[in-house]
This record gives sequence, structure tokens and C-alpha cells, in this order.
Amino acid sequence: MPDGQLKSHSVRVYVSRDILPTENPRLQLLRSHAVTRQAVDEAALHEPGLVAPHQEWVESVDGQQVRRSGTLLLFDLSKMDVDYKAMVRVTPVVSWTHGATKEIAIADREVNVGNIVAAIGWTVVAVGLALVLVIWLSRRNGGSPVQLLTGVDGHLALSQTQIACWTVVVGGVVLGYGLIKLDIPDIPTSLLVLMGASLTTGGVGFFQDVRNRNAAVAAGVAPIARTWALGDLVRSFPTGQPPELSLAKAQMMFWTLLLLVLFVSKSTLDGTIWDIPWPLVALMGFSQAGYLAPKLAPQS
Repeated sequence: MPDGQLKSHSVRVYVSRDILPTENPRLQLLRSHAVTRQAVDEAALHEPGLVAPHQEWVESVDGQQVRRSGTLLLFDLSKMDVDYKAMVRVTPVVSWTHGATKEIAIADREVNVGNIVAAIGWTVVAVGLALVLVIWLSRRNGGSPVQLLTGVDGHLALSQTQIACWTVVVGGVVLGYGLIKLDIPDIPTSLLVLMGASLTTGGVGFFQDVRNRNAAVAAGVAPIARTWALGDLVRSFPTGQPPELSLAKAQMMFWTLLLLVLFVSKSTLDGTIWDIPWPLVALMGFSQAGYLAPKLAPQS
């Protein structure tokens, strides 16, 4: 039984034997009770909604991918009582009748069955507490938390805001699936590349702003101190000049918002961290290149 499946989805169980629907296969989920009390429905025998013999699948055994064959069973566990828990650890036991003999297959380890509603709730609480800590530390040092998102002259920086949004969203999704899965969830390579590109864009943009400001001061141009506003996310701020609307920044913000919504919704609906398609990663890369181009251009 693959680890970390959501009870709101059809739960898959594989048995390396061919089992027919007429052999009445049933699933029992045994829980450990070092602290908690035994659940009322723990002794229940769940009837599969689908029995598919003669199937093949690949599973990991001691780090090696091994091909198996047998029967795929699908179960509806949506009514399983897990209270407020993000997951419950269970030992799957499948039983069936083969002729006059009762056959039993027991999993070699416990697995987690996840509750997406509780996982989202606990994730929101944990992320909220982390944000409160960041805000408190910022105010304790006499600053404003918004300064974490501003450029060198005080305007709201799109690159810094993008980094913060991706950090909160990706951290929340990884935490949520970390609560559900027995093992640490795999982070897709495309997501790592996207996060790295966002951090690189923010770092290059910030240091280029510092360089341009220092060059302007050396040329006798007084630096401008600005007050941040949400409109800063679609405006550029040439050194010593009034702000102007930026199509590159508007495009970068547009794609960032859409990809954040897609990432959260796909990860929630699919029951796994979404492996962002590479064309979308490339599209975000082009948007970030368009954002950096004006910053890297020589200042007149």
C-alpha cells in the first residue's frame, strides 16, 4: 500500500497474488496505540470498489525499483474517522477466500493515510505562527516587516515579494505533505529550479539597485527615499527619476500569481507536490529575464 495516500481519494492497495472479485477480498487497517485510544472503526473490513487482477506496478525495495505483478484493489476510505489528525499510521491487512482456504496478506511496514482537511488546517497554523514570529522579530528591532520586501530606496520590490510568496507557498505545501507522508516528501527538480531562479533574480536585482544608487551618489545625484505602495509591483524606479509603469514587471507578477494558484490547487487535488512542467518554468525564466534586463542596462 503506497504511503501518504489521501482518504479523500480512492486508496490503492496492491497484492502480489491474482485475486478475483468472487473471492471477496477485504481490507483491515490496524493502528498503533502507544498514546491514542483504539478507534471504533478499526476492526472494520473494507470492501473494495474495484478488484483488478493481472496488473503490474513498480515499487521501491531497499532503494531499488522492483516490478511486481498481481492485483490492484481500490477502496473508498473517505468515511474513516481520523478526528483532527493530519494522518493516521496503519498496517494494511488484506484477506480473501481462495476455495475453502482463507488467505491473508500483511504489509511489511506501517503506512500513513492522510486527511487533507486537517493537514491544510495544521499547515495554516504552523505557517501563520512562523509569519507571526518573523513580524515580531522585525518589530522588535524597530523596523517594519514590509522592509523585508522593499528595495534600497524603500519601494515595494517585485522580486523580493515573489521570493517571499514562493517561500511561504512551497514551505506550506512541503510541510503539509511532510505531515501526511511517513518519509520526507520528494521535491521535484523543476520546483527547485524555479525557486533558485527566483532567488537569483531577487539577488541580482537588489545588488544592481545598490550599484546604480552608489553610482548616482558618486555622480552628485541625491538618493530618493520612497514610501512603499502596492502599485510599486508594476512600476520601475530609475535612479533619480520619477517611477514609471513597467510591462515587464506586470507580466512577471501576472505569471507568478497564476503559477502560485496552479501549484497550490494541483498539489492539493493530486495528493502530491506538483511537478511543475518545464515549459512553465522556462516561461517564468523568460519573465524574470525581462524583469532584470532594464536593471542591468547602462544608466544614462
